[in-house]
Amino acid sequence: MILALHGVFLTYLLVLLAWNALAEAPPEPADGERRTPAWRRWGLPLLHLGLALVLLRDRLRPDQASLLAEPAVAYLFPLAFALALAQNAAAMIERGARLTDIPIVLYNVGLGAALTFAVLALGGVDVGTRGSVLLYDHHLLQLFVGSHLAWLSTLSWHLPLLVRRRAARTIPGLMLGLVPPAFAAFAVLVMVSLHGESGGVIARFADEPEPVALRTGLATGVMVDATHTVGEAPGSLEVWMLPADHDGIGLPTPSRPLVLILRPPSDWLFERPYPELLAEVYLSGAERLAGVLRPTLILPFPDPDAEAPLLMDDTVDAEQWRRWYEGAREMVTAASPGTRIGARLGGTGARSAALFEALARAPSPVDVAGPRLHPGNVARGGPAWADNILGTWDGWRAGVAEPPELWVLAAGCSPLAYGEDAQARFLVGCLARASDHPAVAGILIQGWRDRGHTLGLLRPDGSLRQAGARAWAWLPAPPPMPPAANR
Repeated sequence: MILALHGVFLTYLLVLLAWNALAEAPPEPADGERRTPAWRRWGLPLLHLGLALVLLRDRLRPDQASLLAEPAVAYLFPLAFALALAQNAAAMIERGARLTDIPIVLYNVGLGAALTFAVLALGGVDVGTRGSVLLYDHHLLQLFVGSHLAWLSTLSWHLPLLVRRRAARTIPGLMLGLVPPAFAAFAVLVMVSLHGESGGVIARFADEPEPVALRTGLATGVMVDATHTVGEAPGSLEVWMLPADHDGIGLPTPSRPLVLILRPPSDWLFERPYPELLAEVYLSGAERLAGVLRPTLILPFPDPDAEAPLLMDDTVDAEQWRRWYEGAREMVTAASPGTRIGARLGGTGARSAALFEALARAPSPVDVAGPRLHPGNVARGGPAWADNILGTWDGWRAGVAEPPELWVLAAGCSPLAYGEDAQARFLVGCLARASDHPAVAGILIQGWRDRGHTLGLLRPDGSLRQAGARAWAWLPAPPPMPPAANR
């Protein structure tokens, strides 16, 4: 699964490391030729290799705290770009400027500035509107050269490019030497051409609604990774994410009604399972965890139209998903009769509509169904895209006599893509939408403590982000934690 998630980004890292390792190779021997300083010949490639290993480790251990949460590591990225610009200038002074140097220098200036703001935002510094626009510029680049799920995880940070000292001596060498400048030009073009769109998206967060008071009876909760921490987040519900192969042993007794969300087992990152195995692991996991933890609501599968296609091919149709949810209902209710079944859909297109129709058809195997709310691009109104998502669900539900109960089953955005102010405004806006929509029975916020991803209401050091402070203002505080109980 790691190649499906990060194949483009890993290829980019490999090519860039190879280019930077060869870029400072000395030119052909000549009388009076000056030796290359060690910091350029060996220091920079080794620094880039170390930073690439940091990024690789974060992808191999997504359930662990990101190394970028360490300031000493995070600040190495802007330092690497500054040193790369120094190398660019020194090399051009020595051998003269070339046309292909221009996009590389612009790449290092633009990406270096974006990552400087990303490091500041990661540390909790308010980067302001201009800084947030630059963060979103970088976020858009990550959609192309990073992860297609950058709207969920924006830590596909980039590395600088060095300029080549030695001139190409062959036609193949000349052609290969054009690849890094062409990539740099593409990256700069993406960030510059979409800069206006970035400004439009960030500006629209100021128009987000704010509730006067949350509707009485609206269920609220914040997702936590229950393998690391539970019981800290505010809300009327506890919302735990657990791998589907977890045994449920050793977790504290929930002090509030429990919502359980199953995620892929960690070892699936290295080997994508075939569909039947996926269904078997999730079904048996849902049955086992329902029997042990007795949740109020369980989401037994990942989003059939978003995350699940990364685990299986697209040949699994809507009717097959209905059969799997029917199996989940039968097994879960046998183990825990009071547990309800939920299904989250990530999209609003034709595939998502077909899935909703199949799952909602009477007798429905799901009790709760709902969307993920996230900002859109400027054409979709930025954060106002959440209104369109809810409107689409209203249309779907109108075509069903007795639709499943409507919940917002995930809502949030990354402060490293939009800035902390935008994250806080969007969170409050989603609470207002859920409170004002009479059919919405509950809303789940994604998420609480940052680890491998970047949607947390807490910063990596455990302090509250602006969104976390706003959540405490609107959501019920958690009750005192009960003692751990080995089940």
